[in-house]
Amino acid sequence: MTNMLLPGSVAAATIVVISSFISLKVLSIVRCIHNNRRKRRQIKEYGQDASSSSLDHLQNSTDETRPLSSSKFKTVVFLGSGGHTTEMIQLLQQLDPKIYAPIVYIVAKSDVTSIPRLQRYISSSATKDDNDDYHQWEGRYPKCVNDETKNNNDDRATTPPAKAQVYTLPRAREVHQSYISSIFTTLYSTYKTAQLLWKLQPHLIVTNGPGTCVPIVYCSFILRCLFSLGDLSRFGEDPSSSKRKVFRTIFIESLCRVKTLSLSGKLVYPIVDSFVVHWPSLMERHDMVEICDVLVPLVDS
Repeated sequence: MTNMLLPGSVAAATIVVISSFISLKVLSIVRCIHNNRRKRRQIKEYGQDASSSSLDHLQNSTDETRPLSSSKFKTVVFLGSGGHTTEMIQLLQQLDPKIYAPIVYIVAKSDVTSIPRLQRYISSSATKDDNDDYHQWEGRYPKCVNDETKNNNDDRATTPPAKAQVYTLPRAREVHQSYISSIFTTLYSTYKTAQLLWKLQPHLIVTNGPGTCVPIVYCSFILRCLFSLGDLSRFGEDPSSSKRKVFRTIFIESLCRVKTLSLSGKLVYPIVDSFVVHWPSLMERHDMVEICDVLVPLVDS
């Protein structure tokens, strides 16, 4: 009888050990994220980075994501429609095109306004008469989705070599959708998100505000953990040969959030590499956020 139970006991013990190891690995990643966020905030608050403004800290906060063989970050930018897209357009100007390239955009399938708005804004800003603006938007100009690309089974909306790529994802929950039915749409959205991120494998993901970004952030974190576990098989190899420094995330809270975080912000707060807010009142309430003065200029009291 004992001999019959032994294989099952070994299997159960093996599952417990593996589960414990994975849990400890995930917790170590989260702890590392939290320590880095607190450290960057302390550096900025105590004057070592007092002269920085805007999104200058993004370069510092994502140093570990930079591929060792390249000087650029492959960056995914999520456009959340409405005011979220307007805010993101303003923030995109702060990203150095010499560092954050190529840019890949993600929009919800039901969002028909974000890409045309971004296209119009870049067209009006990036003129050849103004070389600074032109180079600032170089490689970030998307093409509107047209009938030809709608028939393509690929989620990519446009693939011109010199243009930015645009991908679409289903929303986790539409406005006024019932909570019961949203369970199934959320699962489907999460599956498609994981599939797309696995295909893109970006170094950096920049998102803000809307609930559709939550599956993106969580899928990127899960893939990051999987890649980290996969690196264990490379133990003993030259660290410079690693190409798995991907799936780092930056969440930028909505401008309208002055005193409290949004629901999306609360959900992703523990696992993003950088959590950016616009109002000093939020910095007083949360110890792992960084302030951005692009949309709200800081005034010395």
